[in-house]
Amino acid sequence: MFEKEIDRVRKQLKQRLDTRQPSTSLAAILANANIHPSYRAFFKAEAEWWLYEERALRASNPRFDTSAPELQSVFPKLDELYLGSARFDHEELNATIDAAVKTRLNFLCRPRTTLKWFVYRGEPTKPLHEVLMRLNYLTDNAYLLDGIRQWAATRPAEASSYEILSVIEFERIVEKVDNDAILDLSQDEFVRLLDGLYGFFYEADPNLPSEAVPTEAVIIFLDDKGAIPISQALERLLYREELRTLTRSKLIDVINDVIASIGTNDFAESSPEQSEGPQTIETVETVETIESSPEHSEGPETIESSPEQSEGPHAAQRVAKFIAQLDASTKERIVKKIFSRDHTQFDHTVQEILRRATWREAAGELDRWFARQGVAPDSAAAMEFAQAMHRSYL
Repeated sequence: MFEKEIDRVRKQLKQRLDTRQPSTSLAAILANANIHPSYRAFFKAEAEWWLYEERALRASNPRFDTSAPELQSVFPKLDELYLGSARFDHEELNATIDAAVKTRLNFLCRPRTTLKWFVYRGEPTKPLHEVLMRLNYLTDNAYLLDGIRQWAATRPAEASSYEILSVIEFERIVEKVDNDAILDLSQDEFVRLLDGLYGFFYEADPNLPSEAVPTEAVIIFLDDKGAIPISQALERLLYREELRTLTRSKLIDVINDVIASIGTNDFAESSPEQSEGPQTIETVETVETIESSPEHSEGPETIESSPEQSEGPHAAQRVAKFIAQLDASTKERIVKKIFSRDHTQFDHTVQEILRRATWREAAGELDRWFARQGVAPDSAAAMEFAQAMHRSYL
């Protein structure tokens, strides 16, 4: 997802860093004001990681007693000189550019998930000092990074150098820091958490409307935050009304609509003293998938053709496109959850809905069909089914 935008930013960085040279010094990268601060920080952290590995190799070399006081007094100056002379050859420069851009966009879209992946790389534990070093690669979502560092600062000094932190405990810390920060935010303040994402797409895609980002990027962000009702509301707007881009003001409107529809006690709270002010944002639990009810155990109702419906000339192509893009596991999940494992009814329903000439007509018929069957349109399987239908019209 967003491959074109990532590629465009990569090319911009390569032009600004002149990757045709045999090597590029870290000092030149850090002095280049045309490079976004987040990427300069990424390069500096990478060079610091090289130095960290070099110190580990130096300390583990059995041929030299590196614990000697004379050497220990020299190493800090040597490390400083090492960092000052760091350079990236052609291959390393391109690889670091690629990693920096992808990591930044991931961190902007899904900060919690990216932190877990980027810091731990699939390992179950990490030394605390390595965790903190990995955070230095990142600059966006500063409140989240600072919160983790503040937690680390509370650890006993004698233990912090040797402390091992599990990925499970790290996830808990990240979630608490994030939830605590979001809890008392107004809608406007919550949307400002997306400023970095808006800035990224402003540079990455000149074809986007002014002050807008792809709706899918915001959906990913909200899912990562646990704000499921808002992300589901945006998904409905995406596949029913083809709302492909999202401004800040539109997002605030959607948040207000969600709060109004499900009640302030379920999503947002305001104290008696603040009852006249803006509501605050809270993360919420994922809505459970609703299984087929017993009264529909014999299979869901089929959609009958009506005289006024418009087939359009490309119904068969839409059906073929739908089938081609739906992988086997997703199809089985949809058939199980929505159609009570009846593949014949699944095929018939798909053909009937995709007879509609426009997506707007098909979406309306799909909503009515969900209602007749007692299927929750916000359930995971229903959303997958609807999104696949929508893509058949693109």
